[in-house]
Amino acid sequence: MKAQGMLKAILSHPANRDNRGAALIRTARWQAWKRLIRHPFDLTVYENMKIRAYPDGQASRFFYFGPLPDHPEMTFIQRYLRPGDGFIDCGANEGVYTLLAAKLVGSAGEVHAFEAVPLYLTRLRANIRANHLTMVTVHSDAVGAEPGRMPFVIRGVGSRIQTREDLVPTANTVDVNIVRLDDVLPDRDWAMGKLDIEGAEHQALAGAEKILARGEPAVLMLELVDRFLIRFGSTVTQVREWLADHGYEFVCYEPGPNRLVTASDSFVPTPNVLVVSRERRAEVDARLHGAL
Repeated sequence: MKAQGMLKAILSHPANRDNRGAALIRTARWQAWKRLIRHPFDLTVYENMKIRAYPDGQASRFFYFGPLPDHPEMTFIQRYLRPGDGFIDCGANEGVYTLLAAKLVGSAGEVHAFEAVPLYLTRLRANIRANHLTMVTVHSDAVGAEPGRMPFVIRGVGSRIQTREDLVPTANTVDVNIVRLDDVLPDRDWAMGKLDIEGAEHQALAGAEKILARGEPAVLMLELVDRFLIRFGSTVTQVREWLADHGYEFVCYEPGPNRLVTASDSFVPTPNVLVVSRERRAEVDARLHGAL
């Protein structure tokens, strides 16, 4: 993100609107640390979790956007997940969502985190060890429609399975294992799944048809961007239609009134979208309001 766009995002973020000065000070300090010290910085997040922020990593978003960097999505997760729940994190990166889910589901819950990039896998495991998260299982795999091995293009936080768009082989490509969620996840209830895998979301969903047929997980959070999905032969519209055929509907979460609203036909993800099992919608709504 360019500097001007980043500044606008920082100032408009819900966590910063009432204290923009403090947000700018945090940002300036982190930028100085990155340039002068050039070492990772250990942060306390989610009240008592530890995460290591690297100059090139996702955890730096805590400096810019406060305690819940993805405010609507993370607010939903905080209000929805319960102790003992199951959570699936595909494209876990350094563990920003894995740690949040682990805190909420507790020792009786279960979190499965998938990360194929060796650098982020190392950081993810270190963050899990630092917090003694025995409920987290880490998979050093990418997720897709069919099992096998594929080249993975390493492009920072935008790393992904190699596609035809990546015609020139580079030194930043590594072979990774591809797994189907249907094949590797244990047979249990899943409250929520997150898929942020740079356009391969439709493929990953196709590899989870058996789970989805049971209405598991009840909620999915997907990053859906047309230009990313097109690399893998899909679009946002096609994903939405596919999910509708499998019993799921797009919804919007409104943190203020704490409610889910069924998305209109013209709804465009920005880029994250919540998807809810139609059969379990009442259950999800009840959880948000403390009835379950």
